[in-house]
Amino acid sequence: MSSQGNAGVEKISALLRADRIKLSLESRTKNASVREVGALLRDTGAVMDFDVFMREVFDRERLANTALGHEVAIPHARTEQCQEIVIAVGRSLEGIDFEAKDGVPVRLIFLIGVPKRMITEYLKLASNLSRWLRDDDLRQRLLEADTPQRFIQAWVDIES
Repeated sequence: MSSQGNAGVEKISALLRADRIKLSLESRTKNASVREVGALLRDTGAVMDFDVFMREVFDRERLANTALGHEVAIPHARTEQCQEIVIAVGRSLEGIDFEAKDGVPVRLIFLIGVPKRMITEYLKLASNLSRWLRDDDLRQRLLEADTPQRFIQAWVDIES
């Protein structure tokens, strides 16, 4: 799972790591849940200055809400704090009010950091993620996964 070059943009599964997936978020608010998911990246070496990265994520969130509908939010930042694309995932079975346009609470949060220089890769990743996450079957499998490995396997299956 460590090969995260351009190939990782084609396959979301290649960017997912079990230690960066939390299947039961404790937070009940938007900002706290984004912080809780972000904490999965804190000590990984994937983000240089964690506090700057999280500030950039929240700055981006203030510009435009990243709740896509379908119970999904993708808070993100294009940043100098990452050398490669990083993803952390949090799941809330109860749902979190993300002020989504469809009014539906968010249950899946994909927090993404993308190096500023990777504009094309960022656009492709955002497009692929939003397209796949509209798939009801995939979302159901992600919500039912009982381990991070099964969460990743759901992506592997749909992408193959």
